[in-house]
Amino acid sequence: MTQKVGRNDPCPCGSGKKYKKCCAMSDAVENERERKNHDGAVPRALDWLSTRHRKAFETAIEETLFEGLSDEEYDTLVSLDQRTKEAIHINVTEWVLAEGYIPVNDEYKRVAEILLGPGGPLFTVDQRNWLEQLAERPLRLYEVTDIIPGQQITLCDVLDTRAKPVTVHEKSGSNSTLIGLYVGCRIMAVDDHFELSGAIFPFVPIKSEEVVEELHFIKKQFGRKRKGLKEEISITILEHWLEQFYAPTPIPAIKDSYSGESLLLITDYYTVKDWIALDNALKAQDDVDGNRKAGWNRFIDCEDGQTRSLALINIEQSPDRISVFYKTQDHADKGRSWFEGIAGSTVTFLSRAITDPAGTMQPMEKTPQTYPASAKSDISPEAHTQIFEQTYHRIYANWADEPIPRLNDKTPREAIKTPTGMERVKGLLRMYENREKEQATREGRQPVSFAFLWEELGISP
Repeated sequence: MTQKVGRNDPCPCGSGKKYKKCCAMSDAVENERERKNHDGAVPRALDWLSTRHRKAFETAIEETLFEGLSDEEYDTLVSLDQRTKEAIHINVTEWVLAEGYIPVNDEYKRVAEILLGPGGPLFTVDQRNWLEQLAERPLRLYEVTDIIPGQQITLCDVLDTRAKPVTVHEKSGSNSTLIGLYVGCRIMAVDDHFELSGAIFPFVPIKSEEVVEELHFIKKQFGRKRKGLKEEISITILEHWLEQFYAPTPIPAIKDSYSGESLLLITDYYTVKDWIALDNALKAQDDVDGNRKAGWNRFIDCEDGQTRSLALINIEQSPDRISVFYKTQDHADKGRSWFEGIAGSTVTFLSRAITDPAGTMQPMEKTPQTYPASAKSDISPEAHTQIFEQTYHRIYANWADEPIPRLNDKTPREAIKTPTGMERVKGLLRMYENREKEQATREGRQPVSFAFLWEELGISP
């Protein structure tokens, strides 16, 4: 038996260097090449099909792409940029290899059976095993809960909430922007770990809700029957994924729960010229609570018996600086008149910043709308971060104990009692953190920490 060479041992090649600084990398590459000698399976299958069944195979791909589309939808799909069309073609081609049918001698046969049956192309053992798995492994919908870029992805089955999280080795597709998204994929077993088959079908958040709802409906319709369920789930994932390119779901307006107005995160910034006079002016208002140390809050008594905040006046870290936060355009416009009316000459208006939360529901290549109303904003990045931090602490004040739809209407505190629930909750928190980092980068400020939510649940990343 050959003795294993340690990373710090002298390299067997005789160079005098340590193994890790000499031949370890090339050996690792060679081992990877030997281990993944299934890599040629799909290209070999496609070459053979293009020779023996080219027209039938191309027709199957075209029908999968275009069948049932209106002229307008067809034109939209074919007019996409070349890179997008190539990505779509790769995914659809793999789907047809795994599950598609083509006519052979006036009889429709499954493509995978033709490839692996008598008269098919010559494959190595590992290539054949890979194609057999491709045909057997179901296309399922998963939630991406964690990613180590360039290395691995952690996935949770959306339909089977009892299934344990699966960690998949993946290099090219392990992009941190996928955290929190739902993706369709096939999980393949390779030696002692899992890999993705190749095709990934990601969904934007608004489309995710639609496909999850339909998949649950399909599962309920099948009941205890299992025959045909796998195929129905697969075609539903594929069809909804394609719809994102030719018939995208309109982005709904996010509404304030009480007023029914579109939700906007609006912050007005002011310089304070007379703190004592401002404090006295706010103390004189019956609907305002607070003080110069903690800030002030303007409340309204609503018809449903609840008391809600109309405006939150925060003390900024910058000297002689305050901000006033509102949740809707109407509240902000009326609130500015109200505030400046009672504050008078004690303050000077600097700028208004507006963030549209509906931007988080945009397709992946688009970004949330964040923009200043004044081109000459005098707000420091530190103050901007502080405003967002205060906002997040208000928004997520009761988050740990509120039912969340993607946790099957369990609260995060309830969900973490099971391993799968724990991973889903962690995935949500990682998604919040990732989106905040992206937005902070665009705005040139430091991201807000969500450590307060991890600590509230008593869990660690």
